[in-house]
Amino acid sequence: MPSTLQWSGRPDTWNPSSPGANSGLHVTVTDYTNDVGVAAAYAKTLTYYGAKSGDAKARSTAKALLDGMWDHHQDSLGVAVPETRSDYSRFDDSVYVPSGWSGKMPNGETINSSSTFSSIRSFYKNDPAWSKIEAYLKGGAAPVFTYHRFWAQADIALAMGSYAELLE
Repeated sequence: MPSTLQWSGRPDTWNPSSPGANSGLHVTVTDYTNDVGVAAAYAKTLTYYGAKSGDAKARSTAKALLDGMWDHHQDSLGVAVPETRSDYSRFDDSVYVPSGWSGKMPNGETINSSSTFSSIRSFYKNDPAWSKIEAYLKGGAAPVFTYHRFWAQADIALAMGSYAELLE
């Protein structure tokens, strides 16, 4: 799925009685994603477009996206795909604390000018997957996790509901 778009040029000046073709506006896809939430949003867009216009390709593409996610990426928690996450390298980053200030986290850990993201969240070390992050912080491979983000699960459910309501 397209993820990052790069725009160039300018759109035509808006004229509601005679909209322009925007021939001076161009877009290029510069990055792709396999995010199921993005795929669901696209399937929902195609569903609404296909329902209103009758466009058979939009309808079949929406169905293929929804069926593909359901058939190939469903597990006991929902629909998701594994992700390699290099941003866990930031767990050792310093946390900005104003000079002379200190405090406590709700879990009792001290916050001061030497605090790091992970030093004030030691409860992460109790997570069964912590060893993957710890190995990465020691120079190993970036960890792979399968996240079931609420927004993506909700978008999948809404896309499937829209498809069922409008096209079946």
